[in-house]
Amino acid sequence: MLARRPQALGAGEPANAALVSGCALLLALAATYKLGLGGLVVPLVLVLAAILVSRPLASLVFLVGLVVLCEGPSFGILNFSSNLYQTIYRNLTVVDGLVALVLFSITLDAIRHRRPMRLPRPLALPLAILALAMVGGVVTGHAAGATLRFAVMSEDTLAYLLLLPIAVANLDIDRRQVSMLLAGAMALAIIKAVLGLIEVAGGYGAAIEGSSTLTYYEPTANWLIMIAVLGIFAAALARVRPPLWMLLGSPLLIASLVLSYRRSFWIGTVLGLLLILLLGTSPAGRRLLVPAGLCVAAAIWLLGSINFQGGLPLAKRAASLNPSSLQTNVEDRYRLDERANVLAEIRSHPIDGIGVTTPWAATVQTPSVEHLGGRLYVHFTALWFWLKMGILGLFAYVGIIAGSMILAWQAWRRSREPLLRAFALASLCGIAGLVAIETTASFTGVEARFTVLFAAQLGLLALIARTGGGSVAGE
Repeated sequence: MLARRPQALGAGEPANAALVSGCALLLALAATYKLGLGGLVVPLVLVLAAILVSRPLASLVFLVGLVVLCEGPSFGILNFSSNLYQTIYRNLTVVDGLVALVLFSITLDAIRHRRPMRLPRPLALPLAILALAMVGGVVTGHAAGATLRFAVMSEDTLAYLLLLPIAVANLDIDRRQVSMLLAGAMALAIIKAVLGLIEVAGGYGAAIEGSSTLTYYEPTANWLIMIAVLGIFAAALARVRPPLWMLLGSPLLIASLVLSYRRSFWIGTVLGLLLILLLGTSPAGRRLLVPAGLCVAAAIWLLGSINFQGGLPLAKRAASLNPSSLQTNVEDRYRLDERANVLAEIRSHPIDGIGVTTPWAATVQTPSVEHLGGRLYVHFTALWFWLKMGILGLFAYVGIIAGSMILAWQAWRRSREPLLRAFALASLCGIAGLVAIETTASFTGVEARFTVLFAAQLGLLALIARTGGGSVAGE
């Protein structure tokens, strides 16, 4: 058999290759001159961006995977990944660029295939109110002295919440790809749990109660792991057998969540489990919900009332659930002082707020401790939206949470795929838990990594609700 002769290059191909190589070299040299040695990777970054633009699903997976895996500087393992969140140009971060890439990729794909862009109906009005509130926040912040560019760029995380759910809801994917995305998210949750447990075992990360280290203090990993735990529980309750690797990963997920020492996520998870029990069981099982809830409340009260003499951080954090212990914890006292001052600011500016870039003033109570940038933050998401963007901000937050729960309910009721139903029910009950969690911290629209993950979750719920878990490709 004769060997095939190699095909000769066209007359212009060597010249084109040389031109592309020369342009890449010049770009690398220019970027190196401007950015230092890091500029050498600019041509590779542009090639990767070009690939992701042509593949909307891959661009979304790349974005969510990075923000989940890359923790902040307090995380001992892979702490170099915190560079992802540093400002690179005019208050822009790499995450801002990746979000813009996902939005552009999905929009371009819809235009190319002449698909009309759909707006998730339960989120339509809340997102419209959020857009108006963001404009108001910029105007108020600019009037308070911030430059217009800085005020606009300060709302980048709110822009994630506004635009990402719409973009993800317009992905051109089928049921098999949706199922693969959920399986990948579950695998990512287990990987994060393992990394967090390594963090604790090696003593690499942030300390809790002055001694032991925790898994994750930031909300992103805890939210992903919480939804994974709720999803496995919902599937088991519906007598759907998840893959063996998911079941084997369940103890790791639970251990990571417990060792995060985040009291709010503990309570949110317990609340989510009880709600799944309410919605996912028979009427006979539902009658047991009230006694079960009373038992949980009694257990929390009992843990808080016992004087733990041991040095275990877990026992101390459980004991701190008792409201009477708030006054003995300087950080908890700070939150009470903060709330008094924030409520005073809201009473002074109930309609327009103080603007996204304006810190609140301590006019009522001197905080027990001062944190860097603490006056720009509020440990209560609804109050943060109201303070920063006025009454429209409060309406937007309440509407987005309510719309998210409606989306999850629709996805749960309409889906024909058992695992998709489990994810939707876990999301519904998890968002109910998030309402409780966000009375102690602000994540939605405030914390960039959490908002990317949450917005992608909402978009996926909108896809499932619209199609019932069937094919969405080519619609």
